[in-house]
Amino acid sequence: MYPMEKDGKIIGALEIFTPESPSVYEDGLVEHLSGIAMHDPITKLPNRRYLESFLTYKYDEYKRFGRLFAVLFGDIDNFRSFNNDFGHKTGDQVLCSVAAEIQKNMRRDDLIGRWGGEEFVGIYSITSPDDIRIIGNKFWKLIRNTQVPSEQGNLNISMSVGITVIQPEDTVDSILIRADRLMYQAKKEGKDRVIFG
Repeated sequence: MYPMEKDGKIIGALEIFTPESPSVYEDGLVEHLSGIAMHDPITKLPNRRYLESFLTYKYDEYKRFGRLFAVLFGDIDNFRSFNNDFGHKTGDQVLCSVAAEIQKNMRRDDLIGRWGGEEFVGIYSITSPDDIRIIGNKFWKLIRNTQVPSEQGNLNISMSVGITVIQPEDTVDSILIRADRLMYQAKKEGKDRVIFG
């Protein structure tokens, strides 16, 4: 402790504390909590917050350098029936099976995560607008070939998918809304399909 003096009178004291335990930065707590905050607890995929941040990054990159990207919006068909007919544990298994397939097949420059519920969003680097046909069909087939084991046998999964390319007039919100609308169009047209826009 060090006294603080003014005109020969003590007006205060200064004490310096040195913590003996490691800081939260040294023991990795901040990194751990950051990882939890940015990933879905069930699927371990990036969560909505992470996806929104990455989408903003890709949008800024497009505006500055003209680097094209696409946004995919997918919704597992009839997901409620998995929960209602087989229980929430099976519903979680469906989500985890989809996530596992996505992680095995994700390209390095792309990001796919769980938006919420049974919805998934993918953000893909592309070189041409035509690339979305390959990406959309590959993603749709990947999900279609995913099976979840259950007591009643393997459960087949399908997904309605919408995918679109960034346009000069787009905002971060507008491209996501367009991909979401395309996904709903796929639902209206009979589910288990991909719609391009």
